[in-house]
Amino acid sequence: MTGRESSFDPVRMADLDRIMELVRAVAWPHRREDIAQFIRLGGGRIARDEKGGRALATGLWWTFDDTLARIGLVIVAPEAQGRGIGRRLVETLLEDVSPRPIVLLATEAGLPLYEKLGFAAFDRSVQYQGTYTGDPIQDPRISRVAAGAIEEIAEIDAAAFGALRGDMLRDLAETGSVAVLTENGQISGYAMARAFGRGTVIGPLVAATEDDALALFRTLARPGFVRIDCPADASTLIEYLQTAGLEDVGASPVMVRGGWTPPSGPARIFGLASHALG
Repeated sequence: MTGRESSFDPVRMADLDRIMELVRAVAWPHRREDIAQFIRLGGGRIARDEKGGRALATGLWWTFDDTLARIGLVIVAPEAQGRGIGRRLVETLLEDVSPRPIVLLATEAGLPLYEKLGFAAFDRSVQYQGTYTGDPIQDPRISRVAAGAIEEIAEIDAAAFGALRGDMLRDLAETGSVAVLTENGQISGYAMARAFGRGTVIGPLVAATEDDALALFRTLARPGFVRIDCPADASTLIEYLQTAGLEDVGASPVMVRGGWTPPSGPARIFGLASHALG
């Protein structure tokens, strides 16, 4: 690194204030609680200015046994961009989680870098958000479950996500509410709703069909600011979101590096826990 930059140190909870400064610098909507949860669930790196200790860049990672890893919340301070810090940061994150395959959602600014580092797009996620005006529904197949019942949904989630993430689901559930969809005595889908960013995020949302995904969404969504990151080809769900007050605020390629094949169903992720967590 150049003279005034420290090495990429492991992220600690004590770095939360510095990371929040970076989040605000790029106008991302994450709350302090959101970033604290990200740190609690994984690890990451942070680079500081050697003179004042101010954060210049950060990035986080999450691992799921030896099966898969994700990286996200990659931020370089605006005044530090163009100095190669972003590339060195991402290369360090990749080393941290090696040799696992890695999945991420790329920002428009980060896409060229990820392509140079060997990532390839395999899907597209669209962020919808806004003031939700829809009405909740009562679907006899859907019921609420306690946060402690995560084991019941961990297997179906793993089939859609591509790796088992029970600990992460348990942590997410403790900060929100969970609904499951049951048919013929078997759970075939679930969704979570929790406070995140500017309001409420619906996700993870896993279902076998778009109709089931929509039913789960409408069970949990309430009037107010709502966000969901859903597949770009989920036309039935997207049509409803648009009629209920949510707007398309941007799409992101879902990218992978390493030998990993995305799950092929029947359950599918129709709503991400977050842009970073997947």
